[in-house]
Amino acid sequence: MEENQQANPSTAAAVEVQEKNTHPQDGIDFGSIRALANTDYEVESRWKTFGYGLLEKLVSLGLFLLGFVLDIIKTLWVIVKGLFVGIYKAVLAVGRFFRNVARLCGEGDRYVKLSTVCSGLGNIKGGQVADGVIFLVAELAFILYMALFGGNAIYNLIYLGEEARGVADNPDLWLQNNDSIKFLISGILTIIVIVAYFFVWYSGLKSAHDNYVIRNNFRFMQAHADQVETVENSDKYTEFFDVVEGKDNDGKPYSKLVYKKPKEIKRIAKMTYGFPDLSARYISYVPFNHLQERPLNPFQKFVLGFKQGFYNGYDKIRVKIRNGKWSSIFAKYLEWEFLPPASKYGYDVVRSKVVGDFNKFRHTYDKYNDYLSYTRDANSLLKVLSDEELLEKAIYAQDPVSAQNGLQPLEIGTFVKPKVAASRIIGAFECSYADAVTSATYYAKAIKEQPKTGVAPLERIRQIKDALQERLDNFVRVNSVELKEGVNQVKELYLNGRELLDVYAQGPKTFRENIKKDRFVSDFDARDMQKNIAYAMKAYNGDEAQVLEYLHRCGENFGRTVERFETYPFHGQPMHFKKKAKQYLDEKFAVTVMTLPVLGALITSVLPLLISIVVAFTNYTGGNAITGIFDWNMDSWAKMFSSTDSSLMGPTFMYILGWTLVWALFATFTNYILGIVLALLINKKSIKLKKVYRMFFVVSIAIPQFITLLAMSKILGPGGPINQMVYDAEFAAHADAIKAGTYAMTTRLDTWWLNDPANQGLSAKVCLILVNVWIGIPYTMLSTSGILMNIPEDLYESSRIDGASPWTQFWKITMPYILFVTGPSLLTTFIGNINNFNVIYFLTGGGPKPASIGELNLDAGYTDLLITFLFKITVNSASHQYSLGSVIGILVFAICAFFSLIMYSRMGSTQNEEAFQ
Repeated sequence: MEENQQANPSTAAAVEVQEKNTHPQDGIDFGSIRALANTDYEVESRWKTFGYGLLEKLVSLGLFLLGFVLDIIKTLWVIVKGLFVGIYKAVLAVGRFFRNVARLCGEGDRYVKLSTVCSGLGNIKGGQVADGVIFLVAELAFILYMALFGGNAIYNLIYLGEEARGVADNPDLWLQNNDSIKFLISGILTIIVIVAYFFVWYSGLKSAHDNYVIRNNFRFMQAHADQVETVENSDKYTEFFDVVEGKDNDGKPYSKLVYKKPKEIKRIAKMTYGFPDLSARYISYVPFNHLQERPLNPFQKFVLGFKQGFYNGYDKIRVKIRNGKWSSIFAKYLEWEFLPPASKYGYDVVRSKVVGDFNKFRHTYDKYNDYLSYTRDANSLLKVLSDEELLEKAIYAQDPVSAQNGLQPLEIGTFVKPKVAASRIIGAFECSYADAVTSATYYAKAIKEQPKTGVAPLERIRQIKDALQERLDNFVRVNSVELKEGVNQVKELYLNGRELLDVYAQGPKTFRENIKKDRFVSDFDARDMQKNIAYAMKAYNGDEAQVLEYLHRCGENFGRTVERFETYPFHGQPMHFKKKAKQYLDEKFAVTVMTLPVLGALITSVLPLLISIVVAFTNYTGGNAITGIFDWNMDSWAKMFSSTDSSLMGPTFMYILGWTLVWALFATFTNYILGIVLALLINKKSIKLKKVYRMFFVVSIAIPQFITLLAMSKILGPGGPINQMVYDAEFAAHADAIKAGTYAMTTRLDTWWLNDPANQGLSAKVCLILVNVWIGIPYTMLSTSGILMNIPEDLYESSRIDGASPWTQFWKITMPYILFVTGPSLLTTFIGNINNFNVIYFLTGGGPKPASIGELNLDAGYTDLLITFLFKITVNSASHQYSLGSVIGILVFAICAFFSLIMYSRMGSTQNEEAFQ
């Protein structure tokens, strides 16, 4: 046996494996396995686990409160920063507006320049007569309005009020001539008219400039191309900059390029490098000083260094937290990354800007070059008309395709509707539907005119084809051949400057006429030549040699324009009024539909809002509304924050503001929390008749809210059934004492509800919140039920497998989903409760009233919100404090905006949207 095993090694190995398998534990190091398993650990005590859990919750609560405080600080910073940034951007926008106007005038011809004073003139010159007339009529109407009404309205708006107008000594004259509210409204309307007209005026100027650009598209395209070329090869244009050498603070030598001012760069681009005037202008727009990375000043270095140092320290702490026990608590604070501010300097930044402007220009204006589309469509139609016999057969279904399709042939000479014959023409020629209808229309018209003209239809089609061919040839000649010849002539004239100077000597006007007549040079190029020669003659003091050299440089530069014309034929055609109007029934139909709603919103919402804001800075009240006398002042703002005036408006406002915020908080979150609890109960699997329960809540929503509020007001009121039952119970319990005269009836609910202000309306406020819960819970319950039914069941299954309790599932799965979906709704509900007029007005009317003026303003009640108080002092008050109401309205808006910013910054719907995708 041993000999056989030795002779057969494989058999020996198999026996050895079998023996090992018989005793698998032999040869295993169990000590090492236990060490790797690390089964020797100490179980933490229950109290220690509880302590860690409690500490974790306290830390989480502290972080939440700290984050909320930081959100308040951040919101205040955003508001203050937004105010100053808004002012700064407004100033920049005004400067940018006037700069754009200057650029449009500088780049355009004299008609564009004249459009600044005579709106629409450039449009009329460009062939857009209807557009030009509209802009011109708008300008005349504006001038007439300002002359007759607008100027006086602005004057009355500025000098609003008796003292400002200087007629205080003559009240009779004042009462006859002054109506401040009329002046206020007419002044605001006039300001709106002025703003609207400036928009129309700028639109007219831009339209005139666009027409000019469309007609001379390649010149502007070349200007953009030259702009890009000077940036990409800036080192070649050494005349644009000076080299400045010096030593820095450390004594190290340095050299930097200092580019000259835009006006000087424009002159150098024209005179030294021979760029056309338009290209030189565009080159001067380039921010060459931004080509080099600008070193940071000491303050910027300090700020950047502070941020970097703070981030380095933060990063070290972040690593320790991630490796520690409390990483889950601080998880959302560990993702911040330091991003250095984007640089406005450097070659890539500048080049990206000029290339982007070039691409934007082409995207905007290339669509107006209809050379290729016109020639393509014309050749396609000529292809159909060239075979007039096949066209005739196709019209009458006698062509091979119609025969193949089994169509019944028609008698030649009968009238056939073009749209009926179009499908057969498409089959015969494989052309477009438009070409088929057009050719069929020509043939049908020839059939109708044959008795009058005596021309056969086929002969008439040949005539039409020849006319279209001639028109196409003329179009190609004018917009391709002659343009190419013209730009080549411009190049040759520049290179042969002697001829130009000889013609220029005859006078500027004669120069332009001769150049255009003899050399096919466009008016644009003729004027450009004239300006270049005049500029060179002045710059070089008439030195002929230098002028000729300058013209030669212009010719070499113009070669790029020639190459562009050789590559892309051009026929710029501005869009006419009829086509523009048609767009508003087609691709711009949304603008047409939205016009009336926007106008309605402006008239019914924006204009009253503007008037309300302006009224806040006057002393407009019910008293002076009758006489129409009020002026500009800040009395209402001073009264709002003062505690010394007789009305105690300052303390009243602060009291009502505090109650408004308390009401909004309780009214929002009681409904929200209880609605979620109710939805969870109804959606439990063990609950039956779910649809019945939901139906009851839907019915409660269907009842108008004000009916419920009025009913509850009567039920809880002094004469309501609840008070009556309490009265009867109290009478029955103390009947003997009452008869003996030893007990006084209190009717506690009358005191508790509305009649006794000694408790400062606390009970009424509690009842308000409870009634609002009854009204508001169904909305939250129904919306939350839909969310609960859409949460994936897999999440709950996975969490149960991992050992999660129902409480953990609720906080880790259910509530995050509910908060994510209902976050925006929760925000709008909170803001809506700040302005919840209905509940307060219909249930308590803002009462109970204060006992004396020392506690609250007489117009205010203990349950009044800011919105109901505003209503009272403006509508329900004899004094009609409109100015004070406007101030409250502005403050309510500021409060709502403040809380909206805070809550928006903490909503998962906006901050962590990717987690729920």
